[in-house]
Amino acid sequence: MRRLFALLMTLTLAGCASLPTEIDVQSGPELIPLEQQEFAYYSPASPEEGASPQEIVSGFLAAGTGPQNDYSVAREYLSEAFATRWKPDAQTLVRVGVPLYQSAGENLQVVDITVGARVDESGRYQDLVPDQVSLRFQLAQEDGEWRITSAPNLTVVTLPVFTVVFSALPIYFLDTNSTQLVPDLRWFPSRASTATRLVNAVLAGPADWLKETVVSAIPTGTALTVNAVRIVDGVARVDFDANALEANARQRGLMLSQLRSTLLQLPGVLDVALSVNNSTQDINPATIPSPLGPTTTFALTAEEVLRLSGSEAGVVAGTDDSVAANQPSSFAAVGDGSNLALVGESGLFRLQRQGLGYAERQLSDSVYREIEFDRDGNLWAYNSNASSVTIYDRADAARFLETGLEGDLVAGAVSPEGARVALLVASGEDVVVHLMGVLRDSTGKPFRLQQGLEFTPVLGDAISVAWQGLTNLRILERTASGLTALSEYPLTGPREQLNMPPAIGKRLESGSTLISSYLLTENAEVWAFSSNAWRRVSTEVVDISTGR
Repeated sequence: MRRLFALLMTLTLAGCASLPTEIDVQSGPELIPLEQQEFAYYSPASPEEGASPQEIVSGFLAAGTGPQNDYSVAREYLSEAFATRWKPDAQTLVRVGVPLYQSAGENLQVVDITVGARVDESGRYQDLVPDQVSLRFQLAQEDGEWRITSAPNLTVVTLPVFTVVFSALPIYFLDTNSTQLVPDLRWFPSRASTATRLVNAVLAGPADWLKETVVSAIPTGTALTVNAVRIVDGVARVDFDANALEANARQRGLMLSQLRSTLLQLPGVLDVALSVNNSTQDINPATIPSPLGPTTTFALTAEEVLRLSGSEAGVVAGTDDSVAANQPSSFAAVGDGSNLALVGESGLFRLQRQGLGYAERQLSDSVYREIEFDRDGNLWAYNSNASSVTIYDRADAARFLETGLEGDLVAGAVSPEGARVALLVASGEDVVVHLMGVLRDSTGKPFRLQQGLEFTPVLGDAISVAWQGLTNLRILERTASGLTALSEYPLTGPREQLNMPPAIGKRLESGSTLISSYLLTENAEVWAFSSNAWRRVSTEVVDISTGR
């Protein structure tokens, strides 16, 4: 059904990009301060004099493209009494195809739409199996003009409009050890009230699939004293009620770090000031290192390991003996190259730098399909059985994490901060992407996986996955024609197809800031993807690995 939805969305993009009434596109900004501008790209039309009930409803739905000034144009279609009660932020429906209008007398209009996705009041995006929904609108005449007196608390947009009006804005929580910030991706229209909605979303807690994986430093029950986050001279002023005082000094620093990471992504917000019942709090944000620091991508050849990026690009000295002895088919590396892991016919080996070379020891006689290190130095080993994943800690002790999944495990990738993992599992006719939470003990060792989100890529069978930043996955898919395509999938939200790889790919790795992805092809070439273009960087390569 996901592929059907993709086809319907493609048709929508091709021929249904406009709503039922005419929309005027404005290029200039609103004349309000920068930090309060509502960056809307559509300015819908106001009601015309003498408009019929159907035209009023049609125009009202079209006005859902204009969130500026609290959907002021859409409210013009409502009666004076109902205009103040309508709640457009309750949810947004992303429709597929053309609405069907039905009249049940002049006072009742019914609109049937096919819904392919929805966004709730907390900004959570959910793909749906396309289904028909009936929306009912009551109307009455007010000063001689038809106006809506009752309507659903929602807005309706098409996918092309959604991608313009809405922005992907993660809110931030903490991993279970409170050492890393973990994003929870949300979608909000660009409005002056977005800062308030972001803070309220943080207070409401994480999405269901992250509830066991993350925590919040903000005490339960905390609320804004007034439902508004004011932005003054670039400072977002957040005023909590007395419940926030339950946090100790360390938690208050973490609380401010959560709020800063959430709010500083908004245009015009340069800092965050936290107060409790209008009493300013002197808090220093906790120091939390970014997981998106410099990375190094390595390549495995038949003779040795190479660095593909960084100032030390070239041969990694001391790797030739182990490579010659084990003839590995896959490998993994940490960012500085001090630890490597190889999988050959004899099993799994760890290489640890010792003097000018590497000391080698065997961890297992299992021949794993794919391996990688996480940011804490734990080695993740994926075999063909999707029911479990094996973790080797820094002391080489093995842990077996049950996934609860059935099928063939095609590939896996741990997120940069280590709180989530993406698994590609072949089950039935499709390869499904499973996003799971990673629970760790106080030493950073993973001990359990939490069931999370899942979706099926739309272009073909997924064969490799890599994290692009903290909230997107890049997935390599084999199409029906035998070629491979590269797409970027937000953890929730509409996908984006990227430029086709120049050759058939088999392995994808995230890259550095300048090179966003590396691709290993079936003819042993490595291509770098940067600025929406591909360039070849190496040949005769067996495998690639990006070390953090």
